[in-house]
Amino acid sequence: MGSAEKASSFEDMVAQAEAAVAALRDSYRAQLLEDVDALLQVWAGVEAGRDIAAVMKDVHAIAHNVKGQGGSFGYDLVTSIGASLCDYIRSGERCSVDETNIVHAHIKILKMVGENDISGTGGETGERIVAKLAALTR
Repeated sequence: MGSAEKASSFEDMVAQAEAAVAALRDSYRAQLLEDVDALLQVWAGVEAGRDIAAVMKDVHAIAHNVKGQGGSFGYDLVTSIGASLCDYIRSGERCSVDETNIVHAHIKILKMVGENDISGTGGETGERIVAKLAALTR
């Protein structure tokens, strides 16, 4: 096989891989919305009187998955929000009203990002979101 054939074959493989990632990216948004729904269901436990520590553990588990998957599919803002939420929960018990409101704000922002299909870093909107969450979690 000549070098031109190898290059063409390599380019074909790259094109196939890029097409596969694009297809997965489209399905990732649906997965993100499912994860947000799961977060909202878990969060409903707070209002139902469920043990807050158990809720936070479950929220952290889902947020950890969201954080890990977002950037892989071109949703870097989702990864940033998920990381902020995970870090915040890990850094304390998060039982006060103010602390639980910050956790809930993360969930609502993830919902907004998913519903509006904000991919990448989210541009200026994403920068404002990340700055707002950083200010809340200090």
